[in-house]
Amino acid sequence: MAGRWRGEGGQHQGARPYQEDSWALKRLADGALLAVVADGMGGHAGGAVASKLAVDAFVKSIEGGGLLSEALQAANTAVRAGAAGKPELSGMGATLVAVLLLGEQVRWISVGDSPFFLVSSAGIEQLNADHSLAPQIDALAARGLITAAEAANHPGRHTLREAVMGEPLNLIDEGVRQLDADACLLICSDGVQSLDESQIAAHAAKPVKGLIEAVLATRSVHQDNVTVIKLEREP
Repeated sequence: MAGRWRGEGGQHQGARPYQEDSWALKRLADGALLAVVADGMGGHAGGAVASKLAVDAFVKSIEGGGLLSEALQAANTAVRAGAAGKPELSGMGATLVAVLLLGEQVRWISVGDSPFFLVSSAGIEQLNADHSLAPQIDALAARGLITAAEAANHPGRHTLREAVMGEPLNLIDEGVRQLDADACLLICSDGVQSLDESQIAAHAAKPVKGLIEAVLATRSVHQDNVTVIKLEREP
């Protein structure tokens, strides 16, 4: 009989002078684990405010009995309300990925490009959709229209097609998966992608601090904020 799940989270501002990521890890009344990561956008003040508003509103909705879809809308509404009447916060927003884990089943919802990984003996798999332009750019490379190097360094690669900004959301990824006994889940901001997927998988068994240190060891000049929440079974 598999044990229940436990979680651990951490973050680093990377090469940025400020932290725009927010995260939460909560044990709910029914024993489920809720993990939420939001990556803010809109400058130092705006990004940090938007990500915190989104995470706090999402958690409050779930703790009040809301569904994942309802919690996402609550987060979106909170960002809109937070920017109202504040020109300095105009245009702020955040990506958001949330995971609800109970027993052998995980459910998730996400908007933006913050990745959610499943790591097991079968390898690593990103479970949620990427709402940036990266998948379209990679498709051009796959068709031979641009080189792999051009795709990797494309200036529009990280442009978001959707974010939690208080406007109607047209791109929302939702899913559910039954988990094997050796599953490990990583909920991240996109700063973790200074490592490729094989490198992320190689560090998945380590404490979150070890994965973040591996990201920082790449010494990326423009290293983004990085946040990681790891969910695994208790021994």
